[in-house]
Amino acid sequence: MRLRKYPEADLKRTYGKVMWTCVGVSALAHLLILVAYPSIEVKAYAKSQEPIIIQLEQIPETKQQRRPPPPPRPVVPIISDNPDVPDDATIETTDFDFLADLAPPPALIEFDEVVEVEGEEAEYAELWMLEQKPVATKEVSPEYPRRARELKIEGTVVVEMYLNERGKVDSVRIISGNPLLHEVTKKAAVQWEFTPAMQNDRPVRLKVAVPFSFEIE
Repeated sequence: MRLRKYPEADLKRTYGKVMWTCVGVSALAHLLILVAYPSIEVKAYAKSQEPIIIQLEQIPETKQQRRPPPPPRPVVPIISDNPDVPDDATIETTDFDFLADLAPPPALIEFDEVVEVEGEEAEYAELWMLEQKPVATKEVSPEYPRRARELKIEGTVVVEMYLNERGKVDSVRIISGNPLLHEVTKKAAVQWEFTPAMQNDRPVRLKVAVPFSFEIE
C-alpha cells in the first residue's frame, strides 16, 4: 500500500508562497511607519545642576613674639660704719673656683699588676685542689697611708699571696685596688703566715687571694 501526502501538509510545495507573503507584509509595515513618522527628532535631556561656590578664608599670618628681657636685679646697699664708703656702693660679683684647692684625682686602677712574683705559677696549687686548707696563724693589718686618708680614699685591695711548703709568703701580686694603697698592702701581706697546705698527705705550694679593707673611721 502506498502512502500519499495531502497537498495541504506538503511543506515543500507551500514554503515559497509563505516566504514571499511574509516579505510583502514586512515591506508594507515599514512603508506605513515611514508615512506616519517622516522625521524623528531625538532631544537630549539636560539635567539642572546647582553651581558650586568656593569661598576662600583669609587666615592671618602668625608672628613669633619674643619675651621682654627680665628687669635688672635690685641693688643691695652695703651697711658699713666707714664714712668713706658711699651710700650707693654695692657688692661686686666674685667668681669662686671651688676646684682650685682640691688635689688631683688618683690614678686609674690597673688590674693584674704583677709585683714581685718568683717562680712559675704552674708550681702553685689552688684551694680547690687541697685536701687540707691552710689556716692563717699570723695576720698583719696595713697602715692607712696619710695621703689616702687626706683624700678620703676607701676601698678594698685584693692581694694574691704565693705560699711555700712551710706556709710562708714568698711573693705577692696586687689583683685590684687603689694604687695609693698598694705599697702598704704589700708590706703587710708578706708578713702573713699560714699552716702548710696539704695535698696527697704532703705539703705543697699554694696561691691564695686575700682582701684588705680600708675604711676611714
